[in-house]
Amino acid sequence: MPSDLSIACFDQAPLPMATVEGAMHIVRYVNPAFCRLIDRAEDAMVGKSFREMLPEKDECLALLDRVYRTGKSDSSAERKHSESRSVLSSYTMWPVMADERTMGVMILVNESAPLYEKTLAMSEALLLGALRQHELSATADLSNIRLHTEVGEHKQRERDALTLTQEVSHRIKNNLQVVFALITREVNRAPAPCVQGYEAMQARIGAIAELYDLMSRTASGSEAVPVDEYLKAIARNMSTSLLESTSGIEIEVKAEALDIDAGRALPFGLLVNELATNAIKHAFPDGKGRIVLSVQQIGDHIELTVADNGVGMKDRDSAKAPGTHGADYVSIFVRQLGGTIAVRGSAGTGTIVKILLPLRQGCRAHR
Repeated sequence: MPSDLSIACFDQAPLPMATVEGAMHIVRYVNPAFCRLIDRAEDAMVGKSFREMLPEKDECLALLDRVYRTGKSDSSAERKHSESRSVLSSYTMWPVMADERTMGVMILVNESAPLYEKTLAMSEALLLGALRQHELSATADLSNIRLHTEVGEHKQRERDALTLTQEVSHRIKNNLQVVFALITREVNRAPAPCVQGYEAMQARIGAIAELYDLMSRTASGSEAVPVDEYLKAIARNMSTSLLESTSGIEIEVKAEALDIDAGRALPFGLLVNELATNAIKHAFPDGKGRIVLSVQQIGDHIELTVADNGVGMKDRDSAKAPGTHGADYVSIFVRQLGGTIAVRGSAGTGTIVKILLPLRQGCRAHR
């Protein structure tokens, strides 16, 4: 119960001192002065009940029980005598508290003669100081235990929330894949004029499904989405939904390792999907060519580029007409992302579309 420092002080104290622990008052420490008073060696007392050292009905035992039970200090100045010598002439007891519970009792045997009054005061001050030190130490230990427990519980709640987010994302992805499959059946049965509309819708749903698939697999849950992996997933999905296995059109991804916050990931993915779909439909009348999807960080912005080596702008007027759905969607998504768009190209040289997006909280380099 006492610290090593307080034990060193107690060993030098001229008045008998002892500490006991628990309701059975098991002796945990006695100083040399107490050993001389009881006329017993230290190892004959430590670990044994204090009751074994006094007569069964000694008032000291009743006082000891009361101090332990009430948590309040008490003292007695009555002199008790055994047949051979005085045992405990007068004494003061203090409870040892931790977290508002009594852990044990410290006992100081007093000398009432005037000659020892200064010694008594010094010993009491020494004992009380060591007692407070122990109580503070015990309380700090209990507070640390509670803190570690609360931190552990908080981390577990975070893990549970992440698991739930990933599970929900996984289920949404599965549901979207079901819708994707249903649209595939409609494509196979639809008349030719309707096929392109179905395929465009299928590609959009596929882009959304790929986003939720990434969110279900990333350690950060819904907080951020790796752009490079997202673009590769979109490219695979578009190749499946819009290009046949014998197609001569290739989609290539060149992306820096960046994360984009989940709140902007959906319009970002749909924007890429619309621009690439537009290129697939209009840039390659002979069915051969390459589309490059690239992302890089430029200062405090992210630059998305969708480039093709197709026929260029002159033969793609229908794709950029204000009334077309693709162009409308592109404008909406760029506005949602807070970005700007620039288109460059001419007949026979292909087309390059660049969108500059501001870096916001949650959008950062991740390697």
